[in-house]
Amino acid sequence: MRGLWTNWVERRLPASRQTTLNQRQIFIVPNKLAGAMSGLILLLFVLAANFQNSLIYIVCFWLLALLTLNILHTYHNLSGLTVRAIRAEPCFAGDHTTVELELSRPAGNRKYAIIAGWPEQDVVRVDLIDNQATRIKITHPTIRRGYFQIPQLKISTTYPTGLAVAWSYFTPAIQAIVYPEAKASPVQPHDINTDAGKDQGIEIPRGSHDFGGIREYRHGDTHRQMHWGKYAQTGELYTKAFVDYHTDDCWLDWDALNFPGIEARLSHLCSRVLELHEQQRTYGLRLPGQCIEPDHGEAHKTRCLHALATYGITP
Repeated sequence: MRGLWTNWVERRLPASRQTTLNQRQIFIVPNKLAGAMSGLILLLFVLAANFQNSLIYIVCFWLLALLTLNILHTYHNLSGLTVRAIRAEPCFAGDHTTVELELSRPAGNRKYAIIAGWPEQDVVRVDLIDNQATRIKITHPTIRRGYFQIPQLKISTTYPTGLAVAWSYFTPAIQAIVYPEAKASPVQPHDINTDAGKDQGIEIPRGSHDFGGIREYRHGDTHRQMHWGKYAQTGELYTKAFVDYHTDDCWLDWDALNFPGIEARLSHLCSRVLELHEQQRTYGLRLPGQCIEPDHGEAHKTRCLHALATYGITP
C-alpha cells in the first residue's frame, strides 16, 4: 500500500527545480484532536435535534464553523508557497550533504510555521513574515560515492491551531557529488611518482635573491659576490652562493597502487589529494582513461575529487 502511494505521488509531483504549491499538490487531514472535536459536534447535533434546543444548535454550528475555518487557514498557509532548489553541496561518502532551498511567498500572503525537510533526518521551521523569500539549509546522509539524487522531502504546516496538518512533497531535480571516503590504506604504497623524488637546488651565478650559503672563491667571481664578513674573520676569500629551487611534479597514479579493490584505491587517492592540497604541493592525477595535469589550488583539488567521485559512473 505504501508503495502504491509513493508511486502515485511521484507521478503527480515529479522532480523539478521549482514548484508553487496549489490545490493539486497539497494534502490536508484533521488530526486526532480535530477528530474528537468532530465527534463532539456530532453528539451535540444529535442532542439538539432530540431536545429541540436552540442553544445546543448554536454551540454545535459554532464549533463546526471554527473547525472548518481552521482547516481552511491551514491550507491557505501552505497554498502559494514557492519552493526552489538552489544547490546541493559536495561531501564525502558517509557524511551529510547540505541542500539549500529558497522558500518564497506571494506579496501580502504571510506564511507561518512552515516545516521543510525529512522528518526522519533533518527539518527546518521557518516563518515568512517580513521577507517574501528566505533560504534554508537541510542535511541528508550519504552512503556511497558518485551522484546522489536528493530524495523527496516533505513541506508541512499545522498553523494556526494544530487541528489539521497540510503537507506536500517536493523532489529537487538536483544531485550532490559524493566524493570517496578519504581513508588512506594502512599499507602505504608508492603512489606519488616524481621524476627525481626530491627537491633539487641549482646554483645561479647571478640574478637570484635566494641565498644558498657560501663557498670558496673561484676565479671570475665578482666583488659583489664576495662574502666580506667571512674575509674579515678568516682572511680568506669566500663567495656568496645563490640557488633556485624547483620541485618535481607529483603524480597520483592509479597503476602505482599495489592493492586490489576499486573503492579502496579511490579512497586512498582521495586522502592523498587532500594531503597534498593541505601541503600546497603541485600534483597530478592519473586514472584509467583520464589524466589531470599537475596543478595546485582549490579548483584543481575539486577537479581531482570530482574525477575520483565519478570514476566508472555515468550521470
